[in-house]
Amino acid sequence: MLIDHTNKRVLDVLQGREKDLIVNYLRQNKDGLFAGLKEVTCDMWDAYGNATIEVFGGKVRVTIDRFHVMKNFQEQLTEARRAIQRGLSKEAAKELKGTRWLWQTNPENLSDEQRQQLQGLKERFPKLEQLVEQRESLRAIFEDTTIKDAASGASRLQAWMGQAKAVGLKALDRFCKTLTNWLDKIANYFVWRSSNGRTEGFNHGLRAILWRAFGMLNFRHFRLRVLDRFGQPAKA
Repeated sequence: MLIDHTNKRVLDVLQGREKDLIVNYLRQNKDGLFAGLKEVTCDMWDAYGNATIEVFGGKVRVTIDRFHVMKNFQEQLTEARRAIQRGLSKEAAKELKGTRWLWQTNPENLSDEQRQQLQGLKERFPKLEQLVEQRESLRAIFEDTTIKDAASGASRLQAWMGQAKAVGLKALDRFCKTLTNWLDKIANYFVWRSSNGRTEGFNHGLRAILWRAFGMLNFRHFRLRVLDRFGQPAKA
């Protein structure tokens, strides 16, 4: 699915996400639909960024959306919690059972009672507390509006990785490897702070179409339904 963030609409829906398919589509529309394209925001799927670079070269900035960066971190946090839980006694493991939401929710979205519960768990499981602290410091970097260019953003993220690796958890090491592999595109976020949040909203809308139709086997019909519903520019 391709989104026009400026006009808040779905531009098109492709039948696959293979690089060749995306390259062909971008080339066909390079001088028309995408004539004014300046930036592409996407997740960490190689084909999206590589296809954009192949067609537009350095004229278009490729940005990895911060939502997907933080999502990847949350997945590693969950893996770390499970690994720690496996090494505990049965009684201690019960304390962590069903606490995933507490560990993954931003502190400002927790109630006072939930914060107290989480604080107790942090004191009981200091390694998990370190993970949460690293997540919050990473989130603070993305929310720091004094960072205004990719180079400064990359520098801050590299400094964060140095601290994260010192914790000595495999989950953080894996995340730092991902961050390193995609650092240039992740750091591009700090230039215009573009977000793919709207894309996630449209994804929900597409799934709703499929739910209501109990699935659609004809892609052409599905595409037309999506463009009819979400393809018009949003009204001012």
